[in-house]
Amino acid sequence: MSSSPSDHPASHPPADNIPANSNQAPSAPDLLWNDDGLPVSREFNDPYFSVDNGLEESRYVFLQHNGLPQRWSDWQGDFSIVETGFGTGLNFLMTWESWRQSNRHDSSWLHFTSIEKFPLTLSQLQQALALWPQLSELSAQLFSQYPLPVAGFHRLVWPEERISLTLIFADVKEALPQLSGPVHAWYLDGFAPSKNPQMWSEELFSGMRRLSQRQPGQYQGEQPATVATFTSAGIVRRGLLGAGFHVKRVPGYGRKREMLAGSFNRRQGPELAPCFLHKPWLLQENRWPDDAEVVVIGAGLAGATTARALAERGLKVEVIDAAGIAQQASGNPQGGLYVKLAAGDNAIHTDFYLAAFQYALPYMRRYLGAGDADNPYWSQCGVLQLAYDNKEAQRQLKFSQTRSLPETLVQSLDQAQAGNIAGNPQQSGGLFFPQAGWVSPADLCRILLQHTNIRFTQRQVSALQQIPQGWQIQCSDGTILQSRQLVLACANAATNLLPEAYLPLKRIRGQLSYLNPAQTPALNTVLCGRSYMAPARNGRLCLGATYNLRDDDTQLRDSDHQTNLDHLPDFGPQWQELNKQQGMKLVLGGRVGFRCTTPDYLPMVGAVPESRGFVQCFSGLVRNAKRIPAKAAPQYPGLWLNIGHGSRGLASAPLCAELLTQQMMGAPLPVALDVAEALWPGRFLLRDMVRRKLPPELAQG
Repeated sequence: MSSSPSDHPASHPPADNIPANSNQAPSAPDLLWNDDGLPVSREFNDPYFSVDNGLEESRYVFLQHNGLPQRWSDWQGDFSIVETGFGTGLNFLMTWESWRQSNRHDSSWLHFTSIEKFPLTLSQLQQALALWPQLSELSAQLFSQYPLPVAGFHRLVWPEERISLTLIFADVKEALPQLSGPVHAWYLDGFAPSKNPQMWSEELFSGMRRLSQRQPGQYQGEQPATVATFTSAGIVRRGLLGAGFHVKRVPGYGRKREMLAGSFNRRQGPELAPCFLHKPWLLQENRWPDDAEVVVIGAGLAGATTARALAERGLKVEVIDAAGIAQQASGNPQGGLYVKLAAGDNAIHTDFYLAAFQYALPYMRRYLGAGDADNPYWSQCGVLQLAYDNKEAQRQLKFSQTRSLPETLVQSLDQAQAGNIAGNPQQSGGLFFPQAGWVSPADLCRILLQHTNIRFTQRQVSALQQIPQGWQIQCSDGTILQSRQLVLACANAATNLLPEAYLPLKRIRGQLSYLNPAQTPALNTVLCGRSYMAPARNGRLCLGATYNLRDDDTQLRDSDHQTNLDHLPDFGPQWQELNKQQGMKLVLGGRVGFRCTTPDYLPMVGAVPESRGFVQCFSGLVRNAKRIPAKAAPQYPGLWLNIGHGSRGLASAPLCAELLTQQMMGAPLPVALDVAEALWPGRFLLRDMVRRKLPPELAQG
């Protein structure tokens, strides 16, 4: 009996292949430095690069035999390279150097993704790359953003160079199923197949096949994906041929007689349609128009970070907000830049916030400068999450026992250590994030929007209408705008502008209290208990914020000031006594803002599904949630969301803006596919459809 392709379950990557969910930090390699100063792996008894001339060999193998940089001169759009085995970073740096020198299109970006199971420490990396002084300038830029040894995806970006690096600390078998593609060139590096056969596996070659196929709206130009590798081993040649690559042996470099090079031959198929190989709702079918301008509604953290990311891709962006720049929760004078990591098994939640926090730190340095004591915009003074009650103490204990993270990221402190860090005695210990701190979100938003490709307009958007040319934006002053691409970064207001979309958002009122620092104990770091408090700025301490669900009151309330003051005992005995003695006399004023959160406390980022069409298309999932029809997911063309950051926007918004921009451009994603799906705006529609909990008008299609 025959059946159509749509009757079969889609061949999506296994859900349990999540490279970032390991509780253990990746191991650094055990290196031997030989007489020539070259690093050699003790485990694999193999050098990291050629004893003849590693740099020239890399240029010969990977640049020349992938046709680079000649291909870049004719390439329209972004170009993507995936490397197996980051090692010392030599291949990345020599590719960066070539990218700089190439005659490429002004709007093109290079996206370099590299997978490394045993990442070198920063000191090992510096020692190895000292052998190449001609690359010292680029090496220094890599060192400044080189990530901590934390498993998973790490996004590094240099906008002025139009280049990004996604470093994945994981095994190739775990990482490849989480890549989104497209891939235009493969660097198959790593230790020799005879010494590391585990890497050169069927999972590697099948992953290459999936990522090398042309996908609607993702693969630019007519050239197929290419591959080059230093080895000519039969296991590699047979694996590539089986994955649909046309490969041949060519002369190797130096003392190596032969190597392999080739290209993907899609006609060796038949190949499965893209929606068989990916979750249909994560595929973007529409090609990004070359002359597109973007309208972003919302000028808070989500809107400002999104606008900046798009502008740095060379696009013209108009940002609209009725209240002005950073006037809701993003307008607070200080906010904590930190994350509260899950102590349990919520791997996706932890994966995302770990990646987001590590991306946010160099992001702040890039736009706000060094976070030292003289910087008025932000400070890397650290964040101390106090074990203020028994429940929180047990959570932190479980976290410390189950998570293995470097002390440069988080440290477990006892009571005395916590007091030394805070600058005043504490009643408990806690978790200390030494690289975290506070940021002025309002200043950050204003600085981000200062770009020649960004125009800000203060006006009220009253309605949206889909038209053949994209979207018509109606404003309350009578102005009508049109845009092919529209981003809603306007928090809870998105539900009013998209009444047909299924967006179960929560609007939460938060009131800050400003305290007089002349009357308070010293404070050296950000303290977090039931409230948070940052060191004094501009003659006041920020304490808060309250958490008032279903409360639309915009006025300051003494009762909420008192709620904040009642949390002062969490910060130690001196603060407890101060509250008893002074109480409301400490309060200089405050501010009310409204957070936007989601039921799972993760942002919504990505394309917006058309609710009725989606329910009709995937109604079969109600009967069998694992049998996903291979159909394109109905979505509003050119409509995107970046909302729901709650109180963590300083950490989450920069990476979400990068993710959204890559989705809009059809470029490789900076996060694992499972993380992208966890942030997808349609996840609650899908969840409630499968659980039969949709409203009747939607459930009936």
